[in-house]
Amino acid sequence: MPVPAPLTILHATDLHLRRHLPGSSGHAVRRSREIPGLLERLGAVIAERRPDLLVLTGDLVDVPHPFLHGDAAAYPEMMAESIDDYRVLRAWLDGLHCPWQVVPGNHDRLDAFAQVFGEDRTVERRLGGFRIVGFEDWEVEANQAQRIGVARERFERVLGDDDPSPQVHLQHYLIRPTVDYRYPLMYREAAQLGSEIEASGRVQAVLSGHWHKGEAPVTVGGTTYSVCPTFCEWPHRYRVVTLHPGTTEVETLALDAGTDRTRRGGAFIGLDQLVIGDDWSRLAEGAAPLLRVATAEERLPVVVAPWHPDRQGWRAAQAMADTIARAARAFAAELDAAYFIVPDDLDPATRARLPAEGAPSAADLFPHARHELGVDLSRSVLAGGGERLAAIAREHGVRPLSTLNQ
Repeated sequence: MPVPAPLTILHATDLHLRRHLPGSSGHAVRRSREIPGLLERLGAVIAERRPDLLVLTGDLVDVPHPFLHGDAAAYPEMMAESIDDYRVLRAWLDGLHCPWQVVPGNHDRLDAFAQVFGEDRTVERRLGGFRIVGFEDWEVEANQAQRIGVARERFERVLGDDDPSPQVHLQHYLIRPTVDYRYPLMYREAAQLGSEIEASGRVQAVLSGHWHKGEAPVTVGGTTYSVCPTFCEWPHRYRVVTLHPGTTEVETLALDAGTDRTRRGGAFIGLDQLVIGDDWSRLAEGAAPLLRVATAEERLPVVVAPWHPDRQGWRAAQAMADTIARAARAFAAELDAAYFIVPDDLDPATRARLPAEGAPSAADLFPHARHELGVDLSRSVLAGGGERLAAIAREHGVRPLSTLNQ
């Protein structure tokens, strides 16, 4: 059998794109609305480095709750918008002049994904003497993925058939290393999958996403497991994986490595100034001037909403932000991010269960936005949110607006 030539793979993961879908990820740090522009920059990197293959390992689009797991017939507008967002990604991929391969993740809607990628998503291919095998796995129970059905059959087949060519496996979820997090990142049967991979001696690399922080590559036996950091969060990281016969090199790079992330001011808009009562689909009479403030001087529009986790779940909070973002389109405005302010006296056990990215206390809101969004607080304004939040804003150099028309 001929020795495979070196193969170079550019690996990016967890885009969480939204363009036609309104709003952004429920985790403000995930820059959903910036992804189309960031992909254009990544395209320039691909044109320069000329990898043999580009792979994207899931969470391509940030599909909103409750549509993500709901009946498509009940959400025709979101279905159409999701398909259009997958088309944005597909058009970018087709314009690269580089082979590509994608697998979905837990924030992808499979029927919308399949309408755009269909048979072209390529679950298996041969390239440079390697077998590239993609796995479409899903969260089966308690938000934890399992490799079952067709994916399991493919896994067993490629580990045991008559082709000894070295393999690269693409998937969203983690097998190794073990990451203990409050949201299950590992396959339920991760240890078993790892043991079977290593016993086969056929898999040179396993490329995963899902864990946004990423992990340093680990090699067990002859298999290198690479959990790539997310692309949607600053500094927008990706990896270049180079496979030589018997050895694998992994380089972590970033679009904004070494740059100052402070970019523009923000317009923080309190929920009390945006909506009428509890009807988040109806914006208050003063919403139009508020949204004009948000778009003036290209300020980043950020919704600030009080949240009581003991009375409302995290997905419900995200759905609230999505509803407000959809209503804002009546004013030709796109809301870019949302923060859910939790009570100061929240008990530590509840606080420990909350996503740090999207649920700060009032005192932590503005430092969060500066760190996660690159907001220049000295150029930012606050509308609504109450006197206490206004006082905190002043401490951080954010200007509270005294009237809606300012």
